[in-house]
Amino acid sequence: MNEYELMTILHPRLTADETAAAIASIEAQIAAHGGEMLSTDVWGRRRLAYPINGSMDGTYVLMTLKMPAPGAAPLEAWLVITDPVLRHLLIRGIIPYQGRDRDDDRDRDRDRDRDDRDDRDDRDDRRDRDERDDRGEPEAEAEAEAEAPAAVLEGAAAAPEEAPAAATADE
Repeated sequence: MNEYELMTILHPRLTADETAAAIASIEAQIAAHGGEMLSTDVWGRRRLAYPINGSMDGTYVLMTLKMPAPGAAPLEAWLVITDPVLRHLLIRGIIPYQGRDRDDDRDRDRDRDRDDRDDRDDRDDRRDRDERDDRGEPEAEAEAEAEAPAAVLEGAAAAPEEAPAAATADE
């Protein structure tokens, strides 16, 4: 027999009694297919990431169970056609939940910020700032570029203007 985790999202319109009855019917189906329940954890009503069948929230239920491999396919087929179940996920193997440690998250964020600061070594030397203008170019190059557009403008004035494109016969 394999160990499985079954996560189901039940429809939000179910009352507390109907939710308990839906969980009991899922457990009965598991037993009917030769399975054995290890635990049932009702997470409660939570908001969904996106709407499922027009519902924005649902009741999450996590079940751990043992069941022979041939019983998994009929159980999933039954879950698909059961009205109270919005979504389900049956995976083989039980993954222990170790939880999140907020101190680890804070340390990871702080270390990432420090790593970003280390990238400053690739910036230009600041010693030659007075030789550069606001754009970071040497002054001689900046003056040469300032003269170049004037020459282009003088050449453009001498060149005849292009006629606008003629209308095509298709129009």
